[in-house]
Parts: sequence; structure tokens; C-alpha cells
Amino acid sequence: MTGKDLLSLSFRVIGLLFAVIGAVAAASTAIYVTRAVSVPGVVVDHVVEQNAISLMSAAEPTGLLYYPVVAYDAPSGESHTLTGRSGRTRKVYEAGDSLPVLVSPDDPQDARIDSTFGVWGSSIILGALGALFLLLSVLAPQGFGGSKSRG
Repeated sequence: MTGKDLLSLSFRVIGLLFAVIGAVAAASTAIYVTRAVSVPGVVVDHVVEQNAISLMSAAEPTGLLYYPVVAYDAPSGESHTLTGRSGRTRKVYEAGDSLPVLVSPDDPQDARIDSTFGVWGSSIILGALGALFLLLSVLAPQGFGGSKSRG
């Protein structure tokens, strides 16, 4: 087995692992979505954290990420808050903004902001990583177009 074959196999295995984990996450999320109840929520605050890994430092000079804190009432009538799963480099939502929230009827504290990324973000990221590594498993042995010696 050549080095290129080993590299291709490694990328393929990593890609398949991400794809399987992404598929499990998507199935779990689909079950959650079919059982969850949509309730209105209101942004009450933000949690601000320092971004530990900054890929675009010029785009975010402060390095701060803002996570919305949303208050909602569960179907049972209990009041709860949740903190959004994805932070933004600026406040996208202001205090008082309305946001729909998906709530598990079995566990009213199991809630997610009802947005594409708020609900499906993990599945999207894992699936994209799987697709990227599978693509790399095909491209890597070819040398990415400029690393082949011309003779």
C-alpha cells in the first residue's frame, strides 16, 4: 500500500465516521422535532464569551461571541430560559425580540431556538465534515493539482 493509498484510506475512514455520526445526529434531531412543541420565546439577555479560536480575526476585532438567552413558557406552564447554541460576533437579537422555541414535552428544559442552525446545526456540521473528508479521500491521491512533478 502506497502513501497516497494510505492517505486516501485515512480520509475515507474519517469521512465515513463523521457521516455516520452526522446521520445519527440527524435521526435524533428528526425524532426530537416530530415530538417537540413550538412555543413563543423572548430574548431577555445575552451571554458573552471570549472566542478561544478565531479563524477570521480581522472580521471580529473584539473576539467576543454573543449567545442569546431566551425565556419561554413550557406547555405545562413552567417558565424557563435557554441559551442559544451558536454565538455570533454581534448581537443579532435584541432584548425583547420574539423567537420561536421548540420544547420537548417530556423534558421542558430540553429546548432549542427554532431556527435551521439552532435545531439542525450539529447534523449540518458533522455531515459537511464527512463530505469534506470523503472528497479529500478522492482528491488527495491526485496531488491537489500542482504537486505532481512534471517531467
